[in-house]
Amino acid sequence: MPEPFRTTVSPRWSDQDPNGHVNHAAVVTLLEESRIRWRSGMPGHPWPAGAPTVVAALELNYRRPVTHGEDLTVDLWVTRIGSSSFTLNCEARQNGLLAVDGRTVLVSVTPEAGAPRPLEEPERRWLEDFQTEAHQHSTRNPMEQM
Repeated sequence: MPEPFRTTVSPRWSDQDPNGHVNHAAVVTLLEESRIRWRSGMPGHPWPAGAPTVVAALELNYRRPVTHGEDLTVDLWVTRIGSSSFTLNCEARQNGLLAVDGRTVLVSVTPEAGAPRPLEEPERRWLEDFQTEAHQHSTRNPMEQM
């Protein structure tokens, strides 16, 4: 069974809110950076050229505050491959503790019009390399861990 893609991202000083935590919207951007690395940072394993995607849905659970000064370790893995979309789950940990988990639904679109299009075979094979149901992720209520 494939392993999740793992990368680290660094919260910036400017990502903090008045409470001294990384703002929730900045966390979304850090996870976006992780998805970009997933698609482009695999040596010898690039995302198929000319295959743009757009975010159709995003669901995040904030399990504990994210702070500036410590990297986030982000795991990404595919849980569903549809006809034109796929679901990418994530877990972000700081100092070994789960800070954020969730899922993003991405839709493959035509470059010209941005209309949904069926996933092509090379895209499906690429996604299958990251598809795993074995990765454990937290399903606890976000408030239980605060």
